[in-house]
Amino acid sequence: MTNIVPLRNTGGFTRMDNQLMDALAAVHLSPAEFKTLHAITRLTVGFNQAERRITADEIAKRINIRPQHVSTAISNLLARRVLYRVGGSRGQIGICDPAEWIFEEPKKELLSERKSVDSTENGSSNNVTKLPISVVSLLYTKDIPLLTLPSEEINPPQGGELPADEPEAEVQAPLVSFDGEDFQVDTTLITKWAKAYAPVDVEAEIVRAAAWASANRPKKDWRKFLTNWLGRALKNGAVSEANVPVDQIINLFHKVCPSHPKVTVATDKVLRSLIVERWNESPDQQSGQGFWLPFFQKANNRSQVFFRGQNVQPRLEALVSRAVFREISEAAQ
Repeated sequence: MTNIVPLRNTGGFTRMDNQLMDALAAVHLSPAEFKTLHAITRLTVGFNQAERRITADEIAKRINIRPQHVSTAISNLLARRVLYRVGGSRGQIGICDPAEWIFEEPKKELLSERKSVDSTENGSSNNVTKLPISVVSLLYTKDIPLLTLPSEEINPPQGGELPADEPEAEVQAPLVSFDGEDFQVDTTLITKWAKAYAPVDVEAEIVRAAAWASANRPKKDWRKFLTNWLGRALKNGAVSEANVPVDQIINLFHKVCPSHPKVTVATDKVLRSLIVERWNESPDQQSGQGFWLPFFQKANNRSQVFFRGQNVQPRLEALVSRAVFREISEAAQ
């Protein structure tokens, strides 16, 4: 007889780091905190994710306690550096390195308030029930039940009215978010950055930034992270048009695609840098008309392309963006 039960692959199991398991066994937590931490561990480590957005209601249903108790437990775990949160109160939650945990709960300082009320404005307090005064006092005990009144008997103060319920503010989606692998950036920001950081290929740099961010510690402000990244790309990545026939490619586009919007500003830095980048990506794309002629012939059949989050007319800037260019060039082969 043995107490080791073999795992059934069909049933599924969670792989957990030994250091994390040792820390879970050693940390001193309340029952609500431990159950909350266990549920968060299951929802992150169990799904091979460093962090994810988890609501108090979702955890409460799993561990069968009230959502407000879950919120309190999460606050305590954040204060003891057992958990970390990316962003604000609605951000993603992850588990800190056990080396950062505070394993023993800090002792609470004694309150400086008086412990009881022993006098009244009228003098003697012999017949007055003494109530404890503390931060956590509920101002009633089981011996003295609360007095409840029907709602129709509760009146506002003389000359006053009950405040009207204010509509809840609409929660707007963040302009920049990161799911651990890719950035989701609002199209208005991409357009703004494309002008500000020209001739940098903003979309390509966002992909590179996501590859770096997926392998490093999470940031608190992804928008600031991307603007810093684009600033460095602008400083370090001067585009050279040497040996790249940019003007000939623009002229070929006008000739093969007469129905598409014409290039009105041939000196546009963003457009020219995109053409240079596509040219330098592969030797096949440096064969002049051998590549670009069938590419534009295929592009001439398109009435719309998906560019910067929306369907637009196939102007040259959209055609030489990374995603659209790859799609059309593969179809042209």
